[in-house]
Order: sequence, then structure tokens, then C-alpha cells
Amino acid sequence: MYYAYVLEQSRKAKATRSAYEHCKSHTKSPLLPPVTIADFPLTDGVAVPQQDKHRVLNLRLHDEHLSPYLKSNASLFHLLMIDDKTETKIYRAENGWMLVFEGIQAQPKPFGQNGFDLR
Repeated sequence: MYYAYVLEQSRKAKATRSAYEHCKSHTKSPLLPPVTIADFPLTDGVAVPQQDKHRVLNLRLHDEHLSPYLKSNASLFHLLMIDDKTETKIYRAENGWMLVFEGIQAQPKPFGQNGFDLR
């Protein structure tokens, strides 16, 4: 499980809030129970439905991976590997929004005949 905590001061905050509000208002399922991830208390969680995953992908969180306004346990590789197959949840946090991702591969897959590039 990887997370990305977008603070309200981030330049991605407005887009993240918009995605959260859209998913929250258009979901038919009940809100997720409050949880604590990495010492951040989270409330009002929403599982992102398949038809709205493009909203999370369009946030382009990998652009902010060095920003002090994005707290994450994911490396740049993990942020780049987020796709529409990734199970995503958005929570409201005290000073921003937390996106939780499950189903991201931990390491690059070997490629080529020998499992690596011979160049």
C-alpha cells in the first residue's frame, strides 16, 4: 500500500479537492470508515470508481514527488506506475487529502532475453 498526502498549499490541491468532491458526490456506496495512515488521521474516505480513475491519473502526482507539500511513501517509480488498474481511495485529512493506492508493483519487471538490457 502506497499513499500520497497532498497538502492544501500544494499546487495540486485544487485539482485533488475537485476529484475528491466529485467522487464523494457521485458514489452510491457509503463512506469508508475513519483510519490512520502514517500518523495522519483520515476521515470521509471514498473508493474511486473505475469510471473516475482518470481524474486521479490526471492529477499527475509524479510532478510533485520532490515538493514539500506532498508527503508520500512512494518513490517516483511508484507514482509513475499508477494506472487505471490500481485500486485507489481518497480520504479527507486535517490539512489536505490522502490518496491510497493498492496494486502497484514494487519493482520494475525484468525485460529482455537475459532479464536486463545488454546495451
